[in-house]
Amino acid sequence: MLNTGTLLHRLALAAAVPLALAACASSESGTSAAIMNGMQGEETRSICFNRNIQSWHDFDNDSIIVETSGDEYYRLALAGGCNTRNAFMQIAVESRGGSCLTTGDRITFDRDLGLSCSVTQIHRWHLADMAE
Repeated sequence: MLNTGTLLHRLALAAAVPLALAACASSESGTSAAIMNGMQGEETRSICFNRNIQSWHDFDNDSIIVETSGDEYYRLALAGGCNTRNAFMQIAVESRGGSCLTTGDRITFDRDLGLSCSVTQIHRWHLADMAE
């Protein structure tokens, strides 16, 4: 038999878990909304990153938004046979410049069955302020 203290503790824990999961979901959806409502900045020749791209988001049929270390975002305009909606679990970057991505480099998505796209333009991406 459970005593009252143990029962209250379990109920409080059970109530806290959905709140924590909801906070994670709203944070992610908040980031997605800030990306989708953001605006394009200046064009850049390359993106240099230490080891990998932190995250990516499909933006439209011809571009994705990538996040590099330091919370910097870039819109990559793509051309070729890949489908940006197939960037499910991972993307592969084939860069001719080592740890820098430039126009002409290739990107492949994990569910595109080997098709790749060429990066045609790189623009800085400014997230929308979703606090309003």
